Amino acid sequence: MNREVLLTAALLLSACSDSSGPQLFPADAAPAELSRWQLMQVSTGDNSLQLDPAVLAYDLATPLFSDYALKLRTVWLPDGKSASYTTLGSVDFPIGTIISKTFYYPRASAAPDDITAVQWTADALLGFDGQALDLSQVWLLETRLLVHQESGWQALPYVWNDEQTDASLQIAGDIKRLSLHRKDLAEEFAYVVPNRNECASCHQLDQNNKGLSPIGPSARNLNRLISFYPDGPANQLEVWQARQWLEGLPAREQRPMAALWSHDQPLTPEHALEQRARDYLAVNCAHCHQRGGSGDTSGLFLNTAETDATRLGLCKPPVAAGRGTGGHRFSIEPGKPEQSILSYRIFSNEVGVLMPEVGRSLIHQEGLELVNAWIRHMPGDCN
Repeated sequence: MNREVLLTAALLLSACSDSSGPQLFPADAAPAELSRWQLMQVSTGDNSLQLDPAVLAYDLATPLFSDYALKLRTVWLPDGKSASYTTLGSVDFPIGTIISKTFYYPRASAAPDDITAVQWTADALLGFDGQALDLSQVWLLETRLLVHQESGWQALPYVWNDEQTDASLQIAGDIKRLSLHRKDLAEEFAYVVPNRNECASCHQLDQNNKGLSPIGPSARNLNRLISFYPDGPANQLEVWQARQWLEGLPAREQRPMAALWSHDQPLTPEHALEQRARDYLAVNCAHCHQRGGSGDTSGLFLNTAETDATRLGLCKPPVAAGRGTGGHRFSIEPGKPEQSILSYRIFSNEVGVLMPEVGRSLIHQEGLELVNAWIRHMPGDCN
């Protein structure tokens, strides 16, 4: 009996057992309900979403923008397994790893019982205390799983029911019509749960390799202080190392760190403007715009390792952007965000123009302001 058959048999036994703790299912036997993975459960007693004690919540320094949704991220590794520290890309997770990302919004103060009314907030993890999410404050929309199977990473989208009791597997995705309340305004938008192919459009980082990969949990994006641990604030990577979930962690001074996202930090060069903009573009755009990615043919590479100014867009004419140029000549024109294609496409929410192409319906105003400030402070010109 070969190794893959043995692994599948073991996974099936695990899935059918009554043991407590997270359960790992084979790629062809994903359960219809999120609760069966036993990563998290709704507690009706105190109206909360409780993480299993074996699951660890984590957060990113610079997160992906998703229509202002908040995200509760968790990771679970099988007993005896650990990830490896890497300087580029995601941490190297072992087979059996389950990464979850639960998207949720605060309830709108104007209509707290209306599941279609959601509230804008700058609080990245509103209602979460490190182990439980208070459901009296929020609405759950979806939970996406990335499961590291023997055959590679598997993406599974689960959509929460209106009763907020469980989420069901929706391979074809879903669309929820919501209104985002911000100050005295409410903006209608379509929140899109991606289908399996759309998951692959972002998570397939190398078009020559059909496998999927995690995007957010790179070592530099995980290298931050987290305040929700039971024993107080601690460096996230060091917590993983103490749990024996991470090998090869270098000393603090040798670890790169992504810029910590903020909605209200001043947009000046004195506040690491270039690093903040580069990290923002890396997490929001570089899964396509990197060598080997789906945006490779554009010649625009926005990953943090890129050092060629032209590849980063400086005075770079478009290859074949069509109406996506907005009539502008260069991806980035120094000092002139209003004449830069990059800013134009981030500002748009028109299909065929907007960037990123999937994952958002709204314009990220704060992200646009950051990128515009970075371009505005660039010296020189393209003449």
